[in-house]
Amino acid sequence: MVNPQGENVSLVVVGVGNVGSHVCRHLARMPEVNRLMLIDKDCYEEKNLRSQDILASDCGKPKAVVQARQVRRIRPDLEVEAVTVPVQEVPLGQLRSTVILACLDTKAARQDVNEAAWHLGIPWIDSGVAADGLLARVNVYVPSPDAPCLECAWDRRDYELIEQSYPCDPDASARTAHTNAPSSLGALAAAMQVIELQKLLAGSPDRLLAGCEVTIDASHHKQRVTAYRRNPQCRFDHAVWRLEQLDRPLSALTVGDLLDGAVAGRIPSNSASLSAAGRPFARRLTCPRCGAARDFLRLAGRFSRAMRRCRECRHDMVARGFDLMPRLEQASIGRALARRKLTSLGFRAGDVVTVEDDHTERHFLL
Repeated sequence: MVNPQGENVSLVVVGVGNVGSHVCRHLARMPEVNRLMLIDKDCYEEKNLRSQDILASDCGKPKAVVQARQVRRIRPDLEVEAVTVPVQEVPLGQLRSTVILACLDTKAARQDVNEAAWHLGIPWIDSGVAADGLLARVNVYVPSPDAPCLECAWDRRDYELIEQSYPCDPDASARTAHTNAPSSLGALAAAMQVIELQKLLAGSPDRLLAGCEVTIDASHHKQRVTAYRRNPQCRFDHAVWRLEQLDRPLSALTVGDLLDGAVAGRIPSNSASLSAAGRPFARRLTCPRCGAARDFLRLAGRFSRAMRRCRECRHDMVARGFDLMPRLEQASIGRALARRKLTSLGFRAGDVVTVEDDHTERHFLL
């Protein structure tokens, strides 16, 4: 039972393409929904007119912005926020909501949503389509210690293909697999997804497909329901975090404040470490064109364009794998790093920082 009274319902929609563009219209017509966050990094193109619920005048515009505008036209009183960056770039705390709906075309993005939803303890509903066979599916995940997550059904091959993309449009890059999904199939998946959302909000556990996948084979007029179990060998830890609030503003916090226990309310320990949810620290940038390198400790993905620009050849620099580290260790940082503000390392409002030592692990919402 998520919110049987339908009060203060906040939803996050990740991906507003073939399925998501139809989902937005349904959500705008649900009176119990108070707030929507729409996340999509892409812009609509002319080729999307065949597969997505848009107008010709929407081409060239950010998808999230277009859908937010359409939602407001349907329901002006609904609070809507358009986010035009990848979901991986959105601070974890900003994804807190009643339910997350994922309408994505890559395994990597769905994995990110799965882990974020689980750590936040938020139910999420995944959807997808396959033009071959006219298949539409939805999966419902409700975090709990014994519940199956997205990765419980994955095997080694799924992880090998995690960067494989399945765009709805047939004209995407040849390096990706194409679903060639028509708009009608996206609309079918969207309707299935929103129906499961309505059952979730109404508190109907006897009818909700938690831990299950429902697939409709529109070619043969068949429906299949598959139930999944918690996989004890799942690579994901299934941890639901308890987020704590700090008594100081982000702008005043330093690395040392957290690691030495000054604000985290813990006994200082040389084994303490600090990490950011799902985001490593980059300690060096290297230019792939000329090979120039520059030391620059900051959260990966939080470098501005000016920071990334190579001083030698003006090409964009990147953080290589061996220059990434998952956490900052108390035992290895110096006084200068301990005095650095978290904001100077790229932390933003809504980020979740984890402080742990040999005995405890705590998660703080910035």
